[in-house]
Amino acid sequence: MESFLQSLDPWLIYAVIAALTFGESAAFLSLVLPGEVGLVTAAALGNAAGLNPVLLAGVAATGALVGGVVGYVIGQRYGPSLLEWEPIARRLGPEIEELRPSLVGSRAAALVILARFNQVTRAVVPALAGMVSMGRTRFALANGLGAVVWAVVFTAVGYLAAEWWKTTSGLVHAIVAAALVVGFGGWLLWRRRRRRALRRQTSV
Repeated sequence: MESFLQSLDPWLIYAVIAALTFGESAAFLSLVLPGEVGLVTAAALGNAAGLNPVLLAGVAATGALVGGVVGYVIGQRYGPSLLEWEPIARRLGPEIEELRPSLVGSRAAALVILARFNQVTRAVVPALAGMVSMGRTRFALANGLGAVVWAVVFTAVGYLAAEWWKTTSGLVHAIVAAALVVGFGGWLLWRRRRRRALRRQTSV
């Protein structure tokens, strides 16, 4: 396995991570595949493949930053029609209505930074920020800070997890795998219930 990983072209992995982190904010890709999954996986595999963690984090941060800017521009230009598009409105309507007021107040910059750590808000907040005309400089600074912190945190998680994995037994691996499956299933259930609750609130 390790020899296979080492045979991969490092630049191909960097390119995939750049495309994934860019697409999350620019094209709502995080709704399909959260960037944390790709970044942590790439970092863990990169531990064996000899990837440079600093470069990997830099690539991820750059993709996330540029994707956020593109999302902002898209929201500024096409915001209302884009967010009213039936597939987006049906799936994200409650979240959009919940987030919109916070992007015109004093907490807007904090929301842009924290939005990077949630797959739904990461997809919609840049476009929403552009739609409500949040200041460009303010958005750019918050988007850049959020992208860098997010990329560094999850790259570090992937590398440290790979180091820890090497030192543990097969039994521990099985327990961790089972816990991840259960946790992911619980998260999906919570997300579905939360979305239904928000839809009921907006329909009242």
